Amino acid sequence: MSRFCLLALALIQAFGATNGFMPVSRTTVSRTVVFEQDTLEETSGPINTIERGVSVDQDGKSNVWAIEPKMELSDKSDEEKTTSALIAGGGLAAFAVFAGVALTNLPDPNQF
Repeated sequence: MSRFCLLALALIQAFGATNGFMPVSRTTVSRTVVFEQDTLEETSGPINTIERGVSVDQDGKSNVWAIEPKMELSDKSDEEKTTSALIAGGGLAAFAVFAGVALTNLPDPNQF
């Protein structure tokens, strides 16, 4: 009885796994968004969106180029920078002390 159950289970798994290797069907789904009347009136004007970094030439070919990001200037004072550096250095020193204590107190492997 158990052999029959195992055989049936193996056959079910074998036939169920065959769909995993089938090509995916590409069906097109169209969706329509319905807005309320109030929101439709607000956006009824022409929408002028300009996509930066993309243009189309006279042959219809699209050109894409990189846009450099804006530079961010630091507005921290020297005192804030010094405080941040001291906190980071203190954290690093505390970690070094903790690691040193942990490593020096390991048991000797030759004792076992």
